[in-house]
Amino acid sequence: MKIFKRVIVLLLVFLLVIVSRVYDQGIWTFGDSKISDTSGEAQTEDHNFQSGQKPDAQPAKGPSDHLADIPTHPSSSPELTPDQTEELPVEIRISFAGDCTLGMDETFTYENSFQHRYEKVGKDPSYFFRNVKHIFESDDLTFVNLETTFTKAEKKANKRFRFKGDPEYVNILLKGSVEMVNIANNHIYDYLEQGFKDTLQTLNDAGVLYSGEGYIAYYEVKGVTIGSIGYSYSSWTAEIKDDLKNDIEEVRKNADIVIVSFHWGIERDYYPNAVQLELGRLSIDLGADVVIGHHPHVIQGIDKYKGKYIVYSLGNFCFGGNRNPADKDTFIFQNVFTVQNGEIIDNQGLVYPCSVSSQTNVNDYQPTLLKGQDRERVINRLLEYSSALKYGITENDVTFLE
Repeated sequence: MKIFKRVIVLLLVFLLVIVSRVYDQGIWTFGDSKISDTSGEAQTEDHNFQSGQKPDAQPAKGPSDHLADIPTHPSSSPELTPDQTEELPVEIRISFAGDCTLGMDETFTYENSFQHRYEKVGKDPSYFFRNVKHIFESDDLTFVNLETTFTKAEKKANKRFRFKGDPEYVNILLKGSVEMVNIANNHIYDYLEQGFKDTLQTLNDAGVLYSGEGYIAYYEVKGVTIGSIGYSYSSWTAEIKDDLKNDIEEVRKNADIVIVSFHWGIERDYYPNAVQLELGRLSIDLGADVVIGHHPHVIQGIDKYKGKYIVYSLGNFCFGGNRNPADKDTFIFQNVFTVQNGEIIDNQGLVYPCSVSSQTNVNDYQPTLLKGQDRERVINRLLEYSSALKYGITENDVTFLE
């Protein structure tokens, strides 16, 4: 019995010696994880997952794994990943202007035609947008309705007015700081399929984006993507509403801001018709962020529907289709979006009253900001036309600039 007790005592002493030595080394081992009791730091195995890759399966966690999840520096906050970081708000300013016919009908007399003016100013493409370029240069995107063809084709459509300009006229857009155009209108096929193809090739070569006629334009600025689609009364079918729904859904997948442009309405009518009202508001219901209209050649009112703007007609702008239009009033509409984390958190409208010409007695094809009584006239007209609309803007819904 005494011998047995001595053996037990010796074993206990032996175990105490071993435990003491392990403790002195400062390391305790639990499964596959190691924890230092002197530094307080946790270390886990490196699974070696490459960036952007996701492991096929996560192993079930046991007690030691939870210990391994202790942060290396418990007193500091964990760093946010790029996906978790909240972006700062970004302001996106888009300028919209009306019909730009950079050319003429070949039946027009040469005197004071667009071609005559172009040659008279020494073929200087910067002449035409000179008086508004400072606005277009300071925005993030400028968008106009291109109501002409850039072609040298001779075969033309059987209609009253057929517009075309020399392909070199595309430099007018470049010098004017215009990055995007709508091509969905009743003049883009004035020189048939060849004229259409020539126009697209000219725009492509110049780096000018275009939307409409089945084309979608995307433009990225400040990390925000803008998408644009366009339609013309001359080409849409009875399925326009279905097309509109499908197209907006498609653009919304890729864009933070969605522009819908319509060539619609009745020429020289100052109020939108029932089709304009229905399609404009439907576009907003379907997810558009702004709706822009043109074709009547005169200005119409503006809706603010569900917090978003529907500009029914911008009127003419740099318009080679008339050497001296009786109504020269027009305006630049700027939509200022504040975007954060891919969402629009604010939306403001700005209006610059303009004339299509810097001269009152003739069209010199040089859009110009208005001042004084002329400026007030355009403001009053816009407010008057808008007051007839159910969701028409008031002076509190937009800011009038000069």
